[in-house]
Amino acid sequence: MLLNCRSSPSSREPRFADTGNSRLIRESIGDGRPVLKLQLLHHRRKNNSGIKPSYYVALLQECSRKGLLEGGLQLHSDMIKRGLQSNYMLQAQLLNLYIKCESLLFARQIFDATNIRTSLISWNAMITAYCRSGLEEEALSMFFELQIYGLQPDEFTFSIVIRVAELLGNLPLGRQLHSLSIKQGYGQEEFVGNSLILMYASFFNLVDSVKVFRRIMKSDSPVSWNSLIDQLVENGCHNDGIKIYKQMHENRVAPTPLTLSSLLKACAAVEAISEGTQAHTQMIVRAFLPNLILETSLVDFYVKNGELEYGRRMFDRMEARNVVSWNSLIRGYSQAGQNEEALKQFQTMRRDGVAPDEYTLPALLSGAVQGESLPEEFRSLHAYIIKSGLQTNRFVATSLITMYIGMQSFDDSKLAFYDANSQDIGVWSAIISASTKITEGEVAFGLFYEMLDLEIEPNQFIFSSLFKVCGILSAMEMGKQIHAYCLKSRDFSDPATQNSLITMYSNCGCIEEAVKVFDLLKDPNIISFNSIISALAQHGHPEKAFKQFNRMELLNLKPDAITILNLQTAFNHAGLIKEGLHIFSSMEEKFGIKPRYPHYACVADLLARAGEIEESIKFIEQMPFKPETSLWRMILGACSKHQKIEIGKQVAQLLLELEPHEATNYVLLANNYARLGRWAEAENIRQEMNARGIEKEIGQSWIENNKRIHRFGVEDQSHPLTEDIYMKLRELIIEIKAAGYVPDVSFTVHDIGDDRREESLYYHSEKLAFAYGDLSTNQGVKLRIIKNMRVCGDCHQAYRYFSLITGREIVLRDNRRFHHFKCGVCSCGDYW
Repeated sequence: MLLNCRSSPSSREPRFADTGNSRLIRESIGDGRPVLKLQLLHHRRKNNSGIKPSYYVALLQECSRKGLLEGGLQLHSDMIKRGLQSNYMLQAQLLNLYIKCESLLFARQIFDATNIRTSLISWNAMITAYCRSGLEEEALSMFFELQIYGLQPDEFTFSIVIRVAELLGNLPLGRQLHSLSIKQGYGQEEFVGNSLILMYASFFNLVDSVKVFRRIMKSDSPVSWNSLIDQLVENGCHNDGIKIYKQMHENRVAPTPLTLSSLLKACAAVEAISEGTQAHTQMIVRAFLPNLILETSLVDFYVKNGELEYGRRMFDRMEARNVVSWNSLIRGYSQAGQNEEALKQFQTMRRDGVAPDEYTLPALLSGAVQGESLPEEFRSLHAYIIKSGLQTNRFVATSLITMYIGMQSFDDSKLAFYDANSQDIGVWSAIISASTKITEGEVAFGLFYEMLDLEIEPNQFIFSSLFKVCGILSAMEMGKQIHAYCLKSRDFSDPATQNSLITMYSNCGCIEEAVKVFDLLKDPNIISFNSIISALAQHGHPEKAFKQFNRMELLNLKPDAITILNLQTAFNHAGLIKEGLHIFSSMEEKFGIKPRYPHYACVADLLARAGEIEESIKFIEQMPFKPETSLWRMILGACSKHQKIEIGKQVAQLLLELEPHEATNYVLLANNYARLGRWAEAENIRQEMNARGIEKEIGQSWIENNKRIHRFGVEDQSHPLTEDIYMKLRELIIEIKAAGYVPDVSFTVHDIGDDRREESLYYHSEKLAFAYGDLSTNQGVKLRIIKNMRVCGDCHQAYRYFSLITGREIVLRDNRRFHHFKCGVCSCGDYW
């Protein structure tokens, strides 16, 4: 009896004449009555009537369509009893049945024991079956066996085995199959071309994908166009996908719903509103709507491009909605900061009977990072996740960690991480990234070692995060160790990792190593050049930065807005006014880059640093952007340096009106008075800060030694070696005074005696950090010290003398730039 096809115990065999048998079989097949067909076969057996092969064909086809393996086996057995097993037509139907029922053992037995081996169609069917069942090695073996048997593969064969090469991750095999297909005349066949496009794209080799497409694009079929556009978009080449679509339109190839779905995804990613709107028009003109996939793509496109209201209208007009549609809408509200509406839609979705998937909760959680404090409803959502058992899902866990990062709650991030109990690399990447953003960074190293203990292989995102931490902390020895591990454990060819390594060495004060890493890049991209130009700018090498800029142009790499800003910064730090103004004035005409606010701010800073305060203010007033308070603070700092007290007072008054509780504004104004010796006025500013309860940022400096970070504050006495450090510092002060150092008491703001003002300068954090470094390292070792604020003028002068009397090279990084001290000279030329 056929599987799943039982007759009632009381049913009776139908009585019919032989002349009606053929019609009855056709009708019963047509209306899906397998019981009647079984009864018919039973009737023919009972009456010893001969059953024509065509009847078996019809029944085998029905078993194939319904997936009735047991029924097919019964028919096969009956055919053998009646001597029909050598019938070629029935052999082909049996092969098809067993393949459709995923019974490859029976299929292979039929294939090996019958005449159908002579048919290339049968070979293709078996190779396809193995491929779809995950038996790629068997499929490949049959491909080679086919040729030994004396048959030649056709375009369908090649399309299948190229897919096998893709699944095996074997690019060399794919290239060999590509060459063989060309030799046998199938290089321009659409089936083969589409498989090659997909195969090369799976190896991120989009150049070869495009080359294959160019050879087959003469066809007016949209299939190849769809394959290329889809793969470009899936691999993040959204602009290239849009470009190919435009070429498709120019070649008068009609788009399909798949074409427009891929196009909308690309448009959503790069905010190509015009092209996305045109795609919507095409859907209407070509009557593709309603279509669930396209309508969902439209909702996603509009909400991602800030057209949330229009996206909502599209959503409301949909006749049917799936979880993907809901996810797009919820994500739109979340990322627009409308968290309450996002939660409301989440609840409506559940009431409508649509179950959340692994992307729904991440879509909802994405809105939490917009606030500074965690809304209570999101904590409730976390409870729902735990109750639903979703906390172990990698997407949900990663989103929870990211949400808590945005809320500056690392403890909650850790709880979400450990609740996930995951070895997924994405979850580990999220928690390590979290530790770099909202902790002092050392936690990231502990997590990294914990990860290695679990034998989880780090990826490029984790290495990039770790290099970032090393750069922030100036932990170069740790950075070198991680760099070495990275080289041993993986192919070090990821551009993002290489670029982060350049930045790490630069931030650690080792510009030489940063340049070495850059010079070893085989194919530097725009981000690589931006990284090295920025590094050279921060270290005071404007000529070398400009040289790299020229090299980039020779390689036909077009500079972007960041490139120009980095070059401006290089000229700014060197006081090269003419060069800085020239690159700014030519950026739009020569490079097609419209200046943005940071470019204008950099010019204003350039002028102010050079003492052109009035010219800088005039430039600010004429620029097409509203100046931010940070820019006015730079002007105020320049007023202090160049002793423009009256202009400084006006700028300070403006800042105090805009930001009455910002400590930096008061400190800069007090410094203005102190530089002119107007101690009483400086003291008044300090007292006003105290009265308003405003506390200035605490200055900190740190230095790495023996893979540990040693931190110091002003007059800090928390270090275990405090007594020795202070003794060493007093010795150093005596020596540099003998060498010509004169304390600059204008960098104090207290109205106290000269002796006390002078002594208050001795124990600044950067001086304590140097004293520790000189005390704890061998003579002549280069010291690298970081300060979280701008180095004061007196400390800068002291460091020049420290380098002179100790013979050490010192690299000091403050919040503006790097200072390289050697033999009593600083790389900044005392221009900072």
